[in-house]
Amino acid sequence: MKKVHIITFGCQMNEADSELISESFRGRGFEVTADLKDADAVVVNTCTVRQRAEDKAISQIGRLRKWKLERPERRVFIVGCAAEKLGSKKIKGQFPFVDEVVGAKSINSVDAAVERKYPVSGNRYPVTTNSLPVTGYRSPVTAFVTAMRGCSLKCSYCIVPSVRGPARYLPPEEILAEAAAKAAAGAREIILLGQTVNAYAYKTPEAALSFADLLKKTAAVPGVSRVRFMSPHPLYFDDGFFRAFREEPKIARYVHLPVQSGSDRILKAMRRGYTRAQYLEIVKKIRAAAPDAAVSTDFIVGYPGETEADFKESLSLVGESGVSFAYCFKYSQRTDDKGLAPELGEPEMEERLERLLAEVKKNSNDILNKRIGRIEEVLLETGEHGRTSANFVVRLERNTGLAAGSLIRAEITGTRKNTLRGKLIP
Repeated sequence: MKKVHIITFGCQMNEADSELISESFRGRGFEVTADLKDADAVVVNTCTVRQRAEDKAISQIGRLRKWKLERPERRVFIVGCAAEKLGSKKIKGQFPFVDEVVGAKSINSVDAAVERKYPVSGNRYPVTTNSLPVTGYRSPVTAFVTAMRGCSLKCSYCIVPSVRGPARYLPPEEILAEAAAKAAAGAREIILLGQTVNAYAYKTPEAALSFADLLKKTAAVPGVSRVRFMSPHPLYFDDGFFRAFREEPKIARYVHLPVQSGSDRILKAMRRGYTRAQYLEIVKKIRAAAPDAAVSTDFIVGYPGETEADFKESLSLVGESGVSFAYCFKYSQRTDDKGLAPELGEPEMEERLERLLAEVKKNSNDILNKRIGRIEEVLLETGEHGRTSANFVVRLERNTGLAAGSLIRAEITGTRKNTLRGKLIP
């Protein structure tokens, strides 16, 4: 049996795309392998959201030269966002051993690219529900389901609209069918994905489906115990969402809500479309709908023009918003606009990043400690640990003997590093 090795860089959207790519190969009789040495084909799913991510992907492609030379009949497929940005001509010019290049805008044509190198003679191998990849490589009971592709916003620092195109919403019947298939295969938690996932709105002549409607319909899929979504944008929350968040217990009490900066001046320069006060009002509404909800966020430090005063606004927002966690990044220029070139030197940017990370860690520790003594619902990923609805990892005092995917109640007895400790409540 032939084998394919898939290397994925970047976000959850790329991980979900890699699952679809694996289906194309498995439909031709391939087995997915974690060992590159055993593979007959390799797929590199690239990212370009930051220069470092693009550089890592390019370095990985370069390292495949020797792998291909060892067995020239092997095939190399380069896909995703950096593939879209750089283009087939540039990639193949630098790496002549690459066989196929498929950009993010054309990700649905991956199957045709695989067909060119591995044509199916006769019927395809069946890809049954029980053999579908369930997880996005994080949890054995979690599955990613793409709800939309692309983004129609114009944030000044972001390359996503350029490489993924404008927002396109998938038909709800496709989304729900995929959720049902993955639930039948063992997934208990569905994560709906999109660059601005809460902008989802699917209209037909007969009806219109909102993001809140999609959440409720996904929660109603047989076998689904919990529904999450990533990543929403502050501009697209409405009363319907907060109503669903309050009333449907299967919607996880967790919202990853990127803010990027705590400074109104920088938010305006970034073209984010909201102010610090408006962001905090959304956080307030989230907690009004579900008082036990956790909120995490993203920050960018060193955006062009960011002063020390602007940066301190981001520092203070960490505590004011009460975020449980934050992904913090140094600014990376993704455009040729000279006005968006970095202004801070690397040492100063690194120093600000370290200060922000320290503030986030302190805040996270405080939030974890406040959970001690609470009774939490935990979705087990193994017999010994799982995640709460608010996305906190809980490690239990002893193995429960229960299967992954079981919902239990646990009393939180302490913390350790960035996780909670707990004991099973029979």
